[in-house]
Amino acid sequence: MVFSALAAAAGGLPLPPFVALGGIIAMPWRQILDFRDHQPWEALLFLLFFGWVVISWFWSPYEKPDQAIKILIGIPLYASLAFAISKLRGKWQARVEAAFVFMAFTGSTYLFAEFVTNGDATMAYKVVVENAVPNDQHTLNQVNRSLGHGALLSILFAGPAAALAWREGGPLIGLLLITMTGMMSLGFGLEVNTVGFLAALAAATCAYFWPRGALSAIFGTISGAFVVIPLILPSIAGALPASVRAALPESWDIRLEIWQFTGDQLSEKPWMGWGLDAGRVIDAEAEVRGTVQNLLPLHPHNAPLQVWLETGAFGAVLVALAIVLLGGRIAGAPRLSRLQAAAIAWVATAYFVFIFFSYGVWQEWHMAALAVAIAGTTFLSAKSPAR
Repeated sequence: MVFSALAAAAGGLPLPPFVALGGIIAMPWRQILDFRDHQPWEALLFLLFFGWVVISWFWSPYEKPDQAIKILIGIPLYASLAFAISKLRGKWQARVEAAFVFMAFTGSTYLFAEFVTNGDATMAYKVVVENAVPNDQHTLNQVNRSLGHGALLSILFAGPAAALAWREGGPLIGLLLITMTGMMSLGFGLEVNTVGFLAALAAATCAYFWPRGALSAIFGTISGAFVVIPLILPSIAGALPASVRAALPESWDIRLEIWQFTGDQLSEKPWMGWGLDAGRVIDAEAEVRGTVQNLLPLHPHNAPLQVWLETGAFGAVLVALAIVLLGGRIAGAPRLSRLQAAAIAWVATAYFVFIFFSYGVWQEWHMAALAVAIAGTTFLSAKSPAR
């Protein structure tokens, strides 16, 4: 939890090795072996999906296996830490709950201060430690990029942490955390943080009042998106009138061009995809508003499109089935509480918004953050099963 707070302040990138180390230390071998008698089909489907992702590298035009290795090693370790934390009881559970809330407040407070001061502390670090040119546009872009990535972590953590504070009799503390995080999401030039925060807040509110129904709808929507969005989004992007495109911010117009180009690539290898990290090799350029833009900058900045592009229809169907089964298990959990439903809805919705509009789906730093956020939701279950 301490390293998670530091990682949020540092832009998220330092987090994966610490979460992976925690997964190694806390590997819950006994509980994993118990799965032989109680098969978690959604977990097995996720394993099959990520196995297919790794295998797809063998027909990818991208030669380096680094991402496949990171997925093969990292994801099981991130999941191990979250699972081990979910099994804590007694004094250790209380300690980790307190650490989680403290971590969320620490990260959001630092980023809120950076929002108010226009990133002065991060700028000072870049100048003094990294010898960057002060207030240069390139340095400013690096500062905003780092803080914007850190904001993703804080937004993911804020929902479960606020729910924990509420459960312990501190609703105003939770409200303060949500308020700071919401204001901070407006900064650093990344609109996706604001969209993710607002969507998470709306989803959590619905899940609090209609726990099982809302969670079923949220996970069903996310699952369906991996199958439906790649089939319709490129066509929608291409069909938008020029007047509508001209009214959009330039970054949105560029994103639509990327999605349209990616859709053209899907039709060439629809079943097995181009292979892991193929977006790093597939390339084309086009002029958008007078500027030449790369039409596939590393990845299409949309998770459903990236999954279908790189792993084909087979990979998209696998992950969709895994998500819908996971949603069904969560929505039907006998100890699901209103606060836990709200926290789960918060994390699931925010994360999906992030990978739907902006981030590459395989990036390990936000996968590690997701594991920590999921661990925070596990503390909120009811003490007795629902009748």
